[in-house]
Amino acid sequence: MVYIYYTDYIMDDIDKAKLIELGKKLRNLRLQKNISQEKFAEITGLDRTYISGLERGLRNPSFLIIEKLSIALEIEPNKLFNSGE
Repeated sequence: MVYIYYTDYIMDDIDKAKLIELGKKLRNLRLQKNISQEKFAEITGLDRTYISGLERGLRNPSFLIIEKLSIALEIEPNKLFNSGE
């Protein structure tokens, strides 16, 4: 028998701030390419409301989502995390 354990992770203010920063970076990069949220959602295969949630810092994207976003933006994934660029 296989047991899967799940624990709720409660984010603190620092974690929330990081997601907001990631969302702002994502939005700025998308706008630099003149891509609407609708078009970006189509390119990434994600729902537009999910993109909106990411940009507002309400979503915590997985590695695979980060990969999809960076491919759509034609950047290396680490560019989503570097500040000041």
